[in-house]
Amino acid sequence: MLLREARTSDAMSDTYGQKGPLIRKMCAFRKTKRLVRVLLLRVALPRVTMTDGPRNLLSAHLRRHARALHAIACGFGRHRDADDVIQILYQRWWLRLQREPEWTPPESPSALFVCVKRVIIDEVDRERRRTARDRAAPMNQRTTTPPDVTVEAFDRIRWILDRLPEPMADVLSASLGAGRRRDAEVAATLGLAPAAYTTRLYRARRAAEELASFYDRLPSDQAQLMAEMTYGGKTRAQIADERRLLVDELEALWRDARDALRHAGTAVPS
Repeated sequence: MLLREARTSDAMSDTYGQKGPLIRKMCAFRKTKRLVRVLLLRVALPRVTMTDGPRNLLSAHLRRHARALHAIACGFGRHRDADDVIQILYQRWWLRLQREPEWTPPESPSALFVCVKRVIIDEVDRERRRTARDRAAPMNQRTTTPPDVTVEAFDRIRWILDRLPEPMADVLSASLGAGRRRDAEVAATLGLAPAAYTTRLYRARRAAEELASFYDRLPSDQAQLMAEMTYGGKTRAQIADERRLLVDELEALWRDARDALRHAGTAVPS
């Protein structure tokens, strides 16, 4: 009896071992269906003001790109309100279809990334204004809810991406919005070989970590100077001319920023 059970369990393990990739794909497909179902309920496209054509167009688009859009929003630190970001995005597209019936929503990963980024920028600005109003209100009228920490996180990511060289920024942005896609698929969208994509992504992440140390440990003027001299692609003479400084004065500011990084226990760029 024990021998029969052992053989049965071995046969089942062999069967599931052979079908492991298929089972994983089925689980991922079910998760995607659940995510699409939730987002369709959250987006709640209007049913009366327009014909079914635009509504079916946006619904089909959401089914194709729900996971990618959700991953992009989470990549910007919006894990708690990623569904709200996608809802705002589709509402904007719905309004645009009312104005321009011939328009179609974007399909490429880079265009989707830009669209989600614009929504998040607007949401961050709205949250910043709301925080400023709460601070300006009398003490007895202020809300007890702390300001959203994702505002600072998004500002940090945007600061880093804006100061990276363009090839590194493109690779890092694509990686943030890749979701569950393989590196080869992301590399193909950028027109890169997989090996070149992996190498460039590694360098971009190292550069982003260094820029993050500037952002976290230095005042804004010193962080901007270190980022510009390390990744700006300009000579020190050009930077000094743009800042209306002598090269010696620029070198003195550079040394002060390096000393501040050393005191903070951070590796200093050469």
